[in-house]
Amino acid sequence: MVSPLRKQRDAILLRVKRNDATANAAASIEVANQALSASADSLHIKLVEFEQDKLALKEFTQIAQKVNHKREVLIPKYKPMVEAYLEAGEAYQNPIFTDLIVWMFDAEELDTAIDWCIQAIEKGLPTPENFKRPWPEVCADFVLEWAEKTFPTGNSIQPYFNQVLNKIESDWAVNEKLHAKWLKFAGYALLTNEKGQVKPSDVGDLEKLESALAFMTKAHELHNKVGVTTKIKEVQSRINAIQEGKNL
Repeated sequence: MVSPLRKQRDAILLRVKRNDATANAAASIEVANQALSASADSLHIKLVEFEQDKLALKEFTQIAQKVNHKREVLIPKYKPMVEAYLEAGEAYQNPIFTDLIVWMFDAEELDTAIDWCIQAIEKGLPTPENFKRPWPEVCADFVLEWAEKTFPTGNSIQPYFNQVLNKIESDWAVNEKLHAKWLKFAGYALLTNEKGQVKPSDVGDLEKLESALAFMTKAHELHNKVGVTTKIKEVQSRINAIQEGKNL
């Protein structure tokens, strides 16, 4: 199997051959060879160092310690290399890039994590070896877990929640159970009062109630064990009451 670096080298050499038909073509190819060789050596060295840094993470016994080390040490160390890789528009498999996406989610640096995840999907890159799920589900799991933790504190879950929800609803294929959990959360968020209770009777905005009902109805259709039937009935009753001018 041809390595990603070899593919990159061959692609660049082909561009050089096509674009330089002069007597200097051979010299240009040699320069490209040397540059690519140096780049390949540099990446291989970085990968060795990266694997050593990953092994060092196992020395931390607590998850919080590992996350803090990623946030404070490893992400700043390797982020410039990933940015250079993305800036160059490359699409070869880069374990540093794909692992850093996960680390960004771990560190809750969601702006970068989601952006890089979308780019990994567009480039057709696989998830890290220890992940058995595709990128859309990895992203959806991380962001939903973050939203479930953040929303009850009163802090905003936007724009990240809607950004990923829109992807799930339009572009990404995720399993029905996970999709339903997202829709349930979206519906419940619209029905949550100031005390953190999911209480449709406290909602007076008809449009908000109808949106919540649509989210939960679709969630139930996707996965009928998602647990929204009671709230659907409560929302329907609340909508009827408002339309009839009762219990306002």
